[in-house]
Amino acid sequence: MRIVKRNGFFYLIHIALIGAIFSFGYISGSIFEMICAICAALFWLVQLWLYFGLTKNENAQRKHCKPAGFFMLLPAIGIIAGGICIFFRPYMSMSLEMEYCAIAFSTILSMRLLLQIAGLWKISSPAGRFLRLANAASMSATMSLLVVLILRVTQSDESAALSCMTAVIFGGIAFLIAVNMIMVSICGYKGTRDSIKTVSYLIKSKKLVFTRVSILKDVFLVAGKSIISIVSLSFFMFTNALFSAGMGIARFIAVRMHTQDRSGQIASYRHVGIIISAASICYVVYSARLFFGGKTGTYSMSIALVIALYTFVEFGINIKEAFRLRKSRALEAKALRAISFSATLLCFVLTQTAIMSFASEGDNSFSNALSGVVFGGLAALTGLRVILDSFSYKELSGP
Repeated sequence: MRIVKRNGFFYLIHIALIGAIFSFGYISGSIFEMICAICAALFWLVQLWLYFGLTKNENAQRKHCKPAGFFMLLPAIGIIAGGICIFFRPYMSMSLEMEYCAIAFSTILSMRLLLQIAGLWKISSPAGRFLRLANAASMSATMSLLVVLILRVTQSDESAALSCMTAVIFGGIAFLIAVNMIMVSICGYKGTRDSIKTVSYLIKSKKLVFTRVSILKDVFLVAGKSIISIVSLSFFMFTNALFSAGMGIARFIAVRMHTQDRSGQIASYRHVGIIISAASICYVVYSARLFFGGKTGTYSMSIALVIALYTFVEFGINIKEAFRLRKSRALEAKALRAISFSATLLCFVLTQTAIMSFASEGDNSFSNALSGVVFGGLAALTGLRVILDSFSYKELSGP
């Protein structure tokens, strides 16, 4: 193809500019700048891989393009992590000449990617489509760096927060593009909309398979909250981690109900209710101590925003799972809905506590205690309802 012969030289210029940006970051000690350069280089490798696939026939391109989406996940996550690092490591000084050079190089790289996207617009082959997406994802690295450098030059008071937000947003877009490429390649290179329909049908037809996979999510949630509790030296976060561990155990019991007989399902259903009630009551007791002089601890703005973002992700996952199982009347589905609802209630408490720790001056112990007692009590009532419901099923299953 003509485009293959024409763009080879520009790929060499592209990696040379990325190398220059990395050198600037290394000299100035800017971790974010080095991370962006490394992520841009990883995107460049994916582009180069897809670039050489343009000359293959369509069947060969389908095989050639499959690993591209998986490989792109790494730089996308790296950009998000780099943005978060801005909170924990201040900018290092850099000469204005180097900053302006880095801004110019980032602008050139972004423009080159836009031009290549335009040049590939009419190519409908798998490699052409994926190369367009890879170029769009690669712009997340150059645009993040460009915005952060401009904020650094202007020396805005909120540059750290805005820089973090910019990197997380652009990194998130790159992550979604990578996921889209994986989904499209798995679904036979259909369009994005058709691929989403295929995946949606698969999820609906194999609900419990995906629910088993969601147990891994609970492991990551517990691990994440435990790490945050250690970093922030917060027993409050550790209590939330223990509650998530209880919900993970309850979900494991609920998933196993699918292979049990009727009496075993009823017993497991009751055990789920007991675990929800016990974990929620413990949370209520811990929250109640705040009425008598206890403290939830204070968090810096960076830690609090990480906690809030983390909690919103957990909230979204719980709501999605409850919505997916809303029409099922099976006992395991009812148990999973109760678990998701209880976990969602406690998400409100954690989000409120984290945000108020830096957004509101003074002692917020009373409001945090009240929130913990109210939402923890509602979760305990949810568990109690499951227990009472299990006895009604036993009566129906009797002779």
